[in-house]
Amino acid sequence: MEVLKEMPPRNPINGTFELTVRCNLKCKMCLFIHDDSENPEIMAKEKTAEDWIDMARQVADAGTMNLLITGGEPMLRPDFCEIYEGIYKQGFIIELFTNATLVSDKIMDTLRKYPPHKIGVTLYGASFETYKKVCGNGNAFNKAIKGIELLNNLPSKLEFRTTIIKDNYRDIDHIENLIHDKFGEDKKLIITKTVMKSVRGGNSQAELCRLNPKDNANLMLRRSMKIIKDTVGSQNFDMEKVKFETKKILNYHNNKRFTLFGCNAGISSYSITWNGKLVGCQLFDKFYSEPFDNSFIDAWNQYPIHVELPNMNSECINCKYRNRCSICHISMYTETGKFGEIPNYICNCTKEVVKFFNEE
Repeated sequence: MEVLKEMPPRNPINGTFELTVRCNLKCKMCLFIHDDSENPEIMAKEKTAEDWIDMARQVADAGTMNLLITGGEPMLRPDFCEIYEGIYKQGFIIELFTNATLVSDKIMDTLRKYPPHKIGVTLYGASFETYKKVCGNGNAFNKAIKGIELLNNLPSKLEFRTTIIKDNYRDIDHIENLIHDKFGEDKKLIITKTVMKSVRGGNSQAELCRLNPKDNANLMLRRSMKIIKDTVGSQNFDMEKVKFETKKILNYHNNKRFTLFGCNAGISSYSITWNGKLVGCQLFDKFYSEPFDNSFIDAWNQYPIHVELPNMNSECINCKYRNRCSICHISMYTETGKFGEIPNYICNCTKEVVKFFNEE
């Protein structure tokens, strides 16, 4: 993974509007989790509906096609419908992320009139008990199910998301079965397995609640095998062929990436945070420009000036398993507080995966 000395072409095609970091749930692993006593100060710094709608016009003019509306929980804002409608009318391909616990009649009226192209719903368990452990609120489970039932009536593509930690690790199959039984066999479940530390002011308990590297790797492998079997059919599944093809990927080294951080962050994608920062990645606000001070296009053009281009740790550059590893410059920083330090948790997760494919 190498960073170019010269700036590659940059086009702000994919945007994220983070309307708030406030949420009605208190999920242990959340990057933005904070004490409710901080809400008044946060609300005072949130951008207004008029600010967001005007920013939507600017990013549309700059070429943004795909726009994700998220939080926190965006529906927690009393002016959510006003913001959403104003953004929708700019003509984006809209995706909405929500925990579905705050879906009201007013919100449904707005979404029926202006249905998003895709809705990403987070589902953190299949029971009251799991929600209580993960989110601090068992009642949120039934509220989420009721909200999802309403959202499922929209013409939008409904996609389920979850983050797996120690408290819901045994619940994965139950979550998937619940989704298929209640909402359809065609519904997908996207799993976040590697929980990162928060560097955006949240008091996340990532190190205490995330899976150990072996369990993390086993989860990834089990899910990957299931996807392959579902794709090719159990009768055509060949484990030896899977191992052979995977080893080729593990041993392939010519993978230069012409990028700022090792991904599309700041190249073709960006986020605008609840308090008005333009960042490359929602995980990370160390480097930012300020689109509300001047204009979006000025902030987009200025953004790379603020970025400290990191030198990848030489051990990572020369690691023969770097194509299997999910490491990036931002994950280095979130795990270690520095660029160039090896994030041991991610490294150990990768070694567990490699061990599986190398064992005969």
